Amino acid sequence: MEFRNAPRTTAVGRTLAGAVLGLSALLTFSACAAPAQEAPAADAATAPAAPSPEPVWPKGEKEGTLANPYSLGEEMIDGDWSLVIDSVNLDANAEIKAMDSIISKVAPDAGKTWVTFTATWKYNGAEPAKGGTRFSVVNKNWDGTFGTDDEYGTTFNNVSTLPKGESKAPPAEKGFSVTDKVILQMPVEHANTSSMIVASFNAADNNQFLVKLKQQ
Repeated sequence: MEFRNAPRTTAVGRTLAGAVLGLSALLTFSACAAPAQEAPAADAATAPAAPSPEPVWPKGEKEGTLANPYSLGEEMIDGDWSLVIDSVNLDANAEIKAMDSIISKVAPDAGKTWVTFTATWKYNGAEPAKGGTRFSVVNKNWDGTFGTDDEYGTTFNNVSTLPKGESKAPPAEKGFSVTDKVILQMPVEHANTSSMIVASFNAADNNQFLVKLKQQ
């Protein structure tokens, strides 16, 4: 996997909207009274089926956008905060079941699968500051706006300044770092590398960064 040397910063604007993609097909067969005719002979050589095309995301120029997302393992920087996402598991049912946690007893909803990824979050500011991270995964029909049919939020997100056993998160100090597992569930048909992660990790600015699920 190739890593870029210089960290990059960007944001994706958000507006209220949604998108729903539906697909239906109707096949109709009819019979007639005309005498049956001999079917034409099949071609000796049949062309192989064309591969599925890559998803086409809306155009954009900024880094971290739909058209120019970060790769797994690349460092994203937003002000005094940085984030790296890697180790994505798009079929995490067995992983979740093996966890020593109450979630191991929870099956995904019908038609969905557990998805996990690892995130490393750091604070580099001189003064203590409050932090927090929000994640979701969007499918190839997402157009950069809010839409519950094309965006799936995290079920468990431990990547924050909240210490274990505490109920209140203290401000992050310079040099603070945490690596943890992020867990969500999404429809099986979208749990593949055509989807992307949306991350917002600077509580002050709420900027959004897109990360593709393919290794560089």
